[in-house]
Amino acid sequence: MSGTGAGGTTGGAPSAGCGKPAGLTSGRASIDVNGTMREYILLVPDNYDPNRPYRLIFGWHQLAGSAESIANRGYYGLEDPSAGQAILVAPEGLIVNDRNDRGWADTGGQDVAFYRAMLARFGSELCIDQNRIFSTGFSYGAMFSFKLACLPDSMTRAIAPQAGSGACRNGTPPVAVLGFVGVNDSLLSGHRQAVNTFGEANGCSGDPIEMPMSWCDGLNSNNLPCVCVQYQNCDAGYPVTSCEYEAGHQFAPNSGQTIWDFFSQF
Repeated sequence: MSGTGAGGTTGGAPSAGCGKPAGLTSGRASIDVNGTMREYILLVPDNYDPNRPYRLIFGWHQLAGSAESIANRGYYGLEDPSAGQAILVAPEGLIVNDRNDRGWADTGGQDVAFYRAMLARFGSELCIDQNRIFSTGFSYGAMFSFKLACLPDSMTRAIAPQAGSGACRNGTPPVAVLGFVGVNDSLLSGHRQAVNTFGEANGCSGDPIEMPMSWCDGLNSNNLPCVCVQYQNCDAGYPVTSCEYEAGHQFAPNSGQTIWDFFSQF
């Protein structure tokens, strides 16, 4: 796949923050969401240009993970390949159990509200391309990525869920999908079902076809046998691809470049 070049692309939707000095900087910050203080870690490109609408990529952590752990992983490996062409954010989940693990239970819609509050802040304080908002995550973070993609007003252009399940209610909007899951993962069937849901929503038909082995180059660098398939006859601009590798429940290994190549085509 080929990208569309640095920063914004034709057909973009510049946010209200475009053309103004950046109102936000890289680092940890908090935001009030209906009376609850929520936190996130933001990465703004060093060469940030307020006149260039940037892609915005959310990286949601797993259960018992943290925003810091995702930032330390280079935002799911996207920091290096994006090379200043996107604004990256690692949100912090709320405590969801008696072990003080953090996650995305979205009780009463509080995590979706957090997402929307971040969208509003980033769009007003930075130059965002509102047509190019993306989401990735592992496990609980993948489930939340699926959930956001199910919302018709989430503005999600594409997702790259890693080892998560999810189901949409009352129809599903078209969203491009690149899914990853281990064949020995207990969530395998749920993940496949969730990806299939978007295959249907995106108008795909026929049997998926196996992709060239180059799709698995990054994954195979960990010596994990991998097969990627692409759904056929999908609506233009809404591809669906699924990669499965010989492993259990784990992060998609070395997938940053593959995810960036997928996101940057839009």
